[in-house]
Amino acid sequence: MDNLTHSLLGALVGEAAARFLPAGKSVLPQATRRNLFVALMVVGSNLPDLDLLYTSYAGGKLDYLLHHRGYTHTVLGAVAGAALMLFVTLVWLYRRRLPTSARDRLALAALALLAPLLHIAMDAANSYGVHPFWPFNNDWLYGDSIFIIEPLFWATAAPLVFLLRSRFARMLVVLILSLGIVLSSGTGLVPLPMTAGLVLLTLALLWVGWRHSGRRAVLAGLTAAAGVFCMFVLASHLAYRQVTAMVTAQFPNAVLLDRVLTPMPVNPLCWETILVQLDQDQYSLRRAIFALAPAWFPAARCPALNMKRATTAVLAAVDATDSDALRWYGETTMSRAELQSVARDNCEAAAFTRFARALFISRREQHWLIGDLRFDREPGLGLAEFELTANPASCPHNLPRWTPPRSDVLGTH
Repeated sequence: MDNLTHSLLGALVGEAAARFLPAGKSVLPQATRRNLFVALMVVGSNLPDLDLLYTSYAGGKLDYLLHHRGYTHTVLGAVAGAALMLFVTLVWLYRRRLPTSARDRLALAALALLAPLLHIAMDAANSYGVHPFWPFNNDWLYGDSIFIIEPLFWATAAPLVFLLRSRFARMLVVLILSLGIVLSSGTGLVPLPMTAGLVLLTLALLWVGWRHSGRRAVLAGLTAAAGVFCMFVLASHLAYRQVTAMVTAQFPNAVLLDRVLTPMPVNPLCWETILVQLDQDQYSLRRAIFALAPAWFPAARCPALNMKRATTAVLAAVDATDSDALRWYGETTMSRAELQSVARDNCEAAAFTRFARALFISRREQHWLIGDLRFDREPGLGLAEFELTANPASCPHNLPRWTPPRSDVLGTH
């Protein structure tokens, strides 16, 4: 998820903790206790993304892809980050001669751990993936349920406009709420009915924050956030089952290895889909838009801006029939044996396979191109496309031990 979402939900949980955790045995001043709870949740909810410091500056694109959402996005990383935050907090309290009780320290420790775990759980909900149980399990975990920037989560934080103490912070929340509505209505990615729903949710939670107590307001925000999360997870489960049945019927001879599902923002009815299929030596990636309720909102009405863009991968028309539920937007097919050969003989390709879920290769003049169709949004080399060279000096170092998502194709089980 984006850092605005992490920060807003962290602040909401911090406000809830300040209001609902018993303060009877606390010796901290009430304002200090509340400020620490909110600060720990906001900082901790962004802490795992500190890996951006070394993925952005210590290497190139490949280093970024391999190490972002890496060790800091694991349970062990969350524990280490929580210990660091708790240590800094206790030192800060000691230097200001503010005593703490055992109950205070326990609450601070719990929130310091909850915040990064919440971050990891939110990141696990989309199609990028995490591997939270390293080093005991190096597999990627994909939730395939929530778009990486979801304005509905911003809307659930609307009560913060009346809960936060800082005027600057309150105005910042207002700005973010407004930004969510503007982006939804102006980018063409969100249909009008869904934009209207976003506006209504925002206004309803603003009203709750204005008219009700802090406890009721924060509870309403958290309930709405949980409801948004559950709505998309349930829709993802239904989409998974229906897409599997439809694709299996249309391609009876192909083995369906994976289906990458990404919902449209603010819209649990429309899903961008990449089907990973294998038919003997023929390995295929097929893109489609899936409509969860085609009788009401068919696939042809779903926004398809990303699907219509030119890509690095050369896409051909899919030999399958469009329907109200499933609309095809191109495919790329390659030899499994050739893919295995490139991944085996080129160190950059071998490293990239530890990240790429929708892995593809293509030939351009004298070089091989390798990429991940999930992030292919331009005809040139973008975030997740590389022109392979035969230069050993370009081989990446300090490779993480992630299990290649396409081990089933590469034969590296």
